[in-house]
Amino acid sequence: MGKPILSIIKEKGFQCLPCERLNLDIERFAEYRDSDEHPAEAPFERPQLSTSKKRIDETDRHIPTILRNFLDGSRRTYKIADVIMDGHYLPLIAGQVGVAVVKRDNDGQIKPVRKFCSFKNLVVFPDRTNPDELNRLQSQINQQSPVQFTLLRYEVKPDRDPVDLAVAKIMSEMHDLEIGTVLLLAEQHLLGSDQLLVVDGPLRFRKKFDIVQFRNVVGLSKTFRPSFTIGKGRRKADVGLITSELDFGERTSVFKTSEEEKVIGMWYLRIRPRRMMTNPLQGIVKMECYAIDHEDKELGLDGERIDIISSYILRERNVTPYKADLRWASHIYPIYMAESYLKASFMSDIRFQALF
Repeated sequence: MGKPILSIIKEKGFQCLPCERLNLDIERFAEYRDSDEHPAEAPFERPQLSTSKKRIDETDRHIPTILRNFLDGSRRTYKIADVIMDGHYLPLIAGQVGVAVVKRDNDGQIKPVRKFCSFKNLVVFPDRTNPDELNRLQSQINQQSPVQFTLLRYEVKPDRDPVDLAVAKIMSEMHDLEIGTVLLLAEQHLLGSDQLLVVDGPLRFRKKFDIVQFRNVVGLSKTFRPSFTIGKGRRKADVGLITSELDFGERTSVFKTSEEEKVIGMWYLRIRPRRMMTNPLQGIVKMECYAIDHEDKELGLDGERIDIISSYILRERNVTPYKADLRWASHIYPIYMAESYLKASFMSDIRFQALF
């Protein structure tokens, strides 16, 4: 057993004060925690739908799937201490981040691809810490701790909760891992029109990267905010109203949104029969693709491609993680498997917090 990390930090002159150690992810659970909505007004597919929704037929199960790779990123965050810096009482936050990729083989088996699974342990300090001093502290910790850590800084803002800012920094690090994994898959020619990658969650990557490498990537979100408004003019309505009217196997039109100058097409698909759900929005997924080519950016995503992707997603509704996950109705099993692999690979809360 190595030296406690907080002891090493205190030896370097940091004034650390004890606090109740919390798993912040458990304490801050919310129904729509994973949702991330941006303004969306214009219909964004070619040709445009003549109605507000379209029926999708499930792809025949004898046809090989184009959904071959599935990626999930996850994090665990903890408040481990408070530090006093420049007269301010600020939190010290630690975290584990990871990315897992599972692949469906030709025989239908789903297995983790370990060379594309990565994990990092983090400690996030307020930005009043000197970067060089933080680098020396990181080296000292990694010499004396049995587990390797990366030390980062979060920007302190007067109008924001510093805990939220620190957690956002850890989330940003997780997104970096996700982006790097996608780029690695693309560079090794493991993505294509017949072997798409499904990413758990929205395509809200704020970092700069080669978007062309994300041509064969689909974002799939299990949650969305029903009060979020899409459309414009007389067709403007809350997404909860629009999606609650979807019948099994129906999708909405594609709508245009963006993230850091990246153009995104998003649509909603019901993958469970309404009569078997406990509420009108259960069993609906939000899907996204980047607009890569000039034609896509100007005229919208190819409607036929949207239908094909939706038909294969619809086929993913079974097997289902019923009762194993509260979000089972909006889950697809390969993503559930990736999540399960991540959870099993993380250190337990007790073991991780004992390092400090």
